[in-house]
Amino acid sequence: MKLIQRLTTLLMAAALLALTACSTVQYPVNAKLKAANEPAMPYNTQGFFRHPGDEALLITVSFSGGGSRAAALALGVIEELARHDITWRGQRKRLIDEVDLVYGVSGGAIIASYWALKGDAVIDEFPEHFLARDFQKQVVNEVFSIGNLWRLGSPRFGRGDLLAESLDRELFKGATFGTLAAERKGPFAVVSAADLSDGTRFDFLQEYFDLICSDMSRFPLARAVAASSAVPLVFAPITLWNHGQDCPKAMPREAARAALARSGDKTREQQRLMDLSRYLDVATHPYLHLVDGGVADNLALRGMVEMDGMAKAVMPDGTVPWMRNVRKALFIVVDSGTESPEHVELSPNVPRVGEVAAALADIPIHRYSDETRYLFQQTLASWRQRAAGAGITPQEMPLYLADISLRGVPDAPLRKKLVSLPTTLYLPEAVTRELREAGADMLRRSPDFQRLLQALDASPPTSLPGDQHGP
Repeated sequence: MKLIQRLTTLLMAAALLALTACSTVQYPVNAKLKAANEPAMPYNTQGFFRHPGDEALLITVSFSGGGSRAAALALGVIEELARHDITWRGQRKRLIDEVDLVYGVSGGAIIASYWALKGDAVIDEFPEHFLARDFQKQVVNEVFSIGNLWRLGSPRFGRGDLLAESLDRELFKGATFGTLAAERKGPFAVVSAADLSDGTRFDFLQEYFDLICSDMSRFPLARAVAASSAVPLVFAPITLWNHGQDCPKAMPREAARAALARSGDKTREQQRLMDLSRYLDVATHPYLHLVDGGVADNLALRGMVEMDGMAKAVMPDGTVPWMRNVRKALFIVVDSGTESPEHVELSPNVPRVGEVAAALADIPIHRYSDETRYLFQQTLASWRQRAAGAGITPQEMPLYLADISLRGVPDAPLRKKLVSLPTTLYLPEAVTRELREAGADMLRRSPDFQRLLQALDASPPTSLPGDQHGP
């Protein structure tokens, strides 16, 4: 009887707290920009090269969505990069230290951001701090915790905010984008989310925060990753406030308006600019509710494609400024996309509700990812063509592409197993080990990756601590 009374009292207290939560609980609001020259160290693409002054070698990586499956596959690629030493401009260097830029979405954003924060310590720390923990169970327990019921009753606090708190506590320890700008340990990370209102991709870069007159240097890394990982209906969106009504007049918002004024026909690039320009109208877009970046780009490649396309749209000569000094470039695309176990085309029976739901969830992502991959290949071709127009031969500026995909795992039984894995925030250790080994193996087998290693006089791969069978 006493136990029942205690539970009743606890539930009544939780209900009472829920009624008052709207006035006591709110997610952290992104900071305003106070002056046109803030922040002092902006987190923007102008400073993404790992070694300023040495832009001749460019290495970029993109990590797709896919929860722990994506993170484990990505870690395998990072581990393989760490196994190789190269010769660059007469000096022996580790290949992993030459990676300039990493794009990440959803599960790929988790490890991309941690790599940017920790550098190559990601290899030793990430398995312990994320992959080996049942992060999914931890978040579920927090959602249903009595201590969080009153907070979740607030209209300005949701499950996405709990995810951000968990990520911060376990991985990011209060780090902000200002931390990344000031303490460069790894590649420059671009985290992508999607705007719930219209599906527009929103990248966590100061260039985007300029549109809403916000100081990204004070924005927590964990909240950006939570936004990128906020699967609709599972996690609530992460909300940003548009501070444009208080924006200093000299802000780049005016530069954005000028760029739009130069736009002509509605090309793909111009449409992208128009989508982003809506944030300049505070009256119609006072808030941004951000969800899983896979909704807009599950391959985390659109940023690279549009960086080129938007330059052509707004730059007088159509050049991409950061490409002017590049003489060797490697692009690694890591795709942890799965395949539906249901093959409705093989049966004459009317598809069941579950089969239809699975197809409707998978088809748009797969088709959009295929289009993104094709657009990226077109972008590489465009760069080669413009280089040739400037008198630079493919031998003088080779562009290498290593396309890593679970659907490319050479071993058929293993491939079938890995492409059927669910998208969760936890997988058994044996499975994550298989994913890591698959990622490393596919990068090692990539013809373009091998050609780059030959061009850079790479040493034979070495073993990492923990390697059981060697590289």
